[in-house]
Amino acid sequence: MRDLSILQEIQAYLGGIGRISAGKNCGFYVSSKKDLTTVIIPHFVKYPLISRKQGDFLLFKSVVEMINAKEHLTLEGLQKIVSIKASVNRGLTNVLKVAFPNTIPALKSLAVNTEIPHPY
Repeated sequence: MRDLSILQEIQAYLGGIGRISAGKNCGFYVSSKKDLTTVIIPHFVKYPLISRKQGDFLLFKSVVEMINAKEHLTLEGLQKIVSIKASVNRGLTNVLKVAFPNTIPALKSLAVNTEIPHPY
């Protein structure tokens, strides 16, 4: 259960937000708009990912901003979010492919901060 203890440390570091799923496949989940906006996004803005996942983060951040601006309540805004979903991780589920058949995946930013701070 080493993964579980690491996730508990991460959760504590982030102020106790989110929830941890224990078991064979441990996971840490944050779904609160407030926590995403005030804790998670600022953390990854301050400490950017040094990998291709930075592009996914920037798309995720744009979705949270769209939701905070209530753009997801329009068909156009919802389609933008589905287009972003199509370009990250595993893409669209079969249900979303059927519901949004003309979706074109959003373009990912390939700009990645490759500078690694010197340790001294």
